Amino acid sequence: MKRDKKFYINSIKMDLFRIVTAAGDTNKKLPTQSIKEFLNHASSEFQKIKLSKRESFLQSKLQNLNKQLHNLNNQTARLHWAEDILTIRCRL
Repeated sequence: MKRDKKFYINSIKMDLFRIVTAAGDTNKKLPTQSIKEFLNHASSEFQKIKLSKRESFLQSKLQNLNKQLHNLNNQTARLHWAEDILTIRCRL
């Protein structure tokens, strides 16, 4: 069964939402492994569709944020990072 672009975009948005809820709860230890899994799944979903220029830009921003994951050493950096993920989600 071939799925449409909207299905994949919604899947990406759900992965990003899960990342935000995991990273945004500063009362808990950062679940790095779970976040990586959701980031990888979102990235693989991006590969399944033809992207517009805007979507390609958002994908590259997500890749940059993925590289920054290991730099979330304090609550402020963690919240800013989660906010950037949420912004990508909203722009999709």
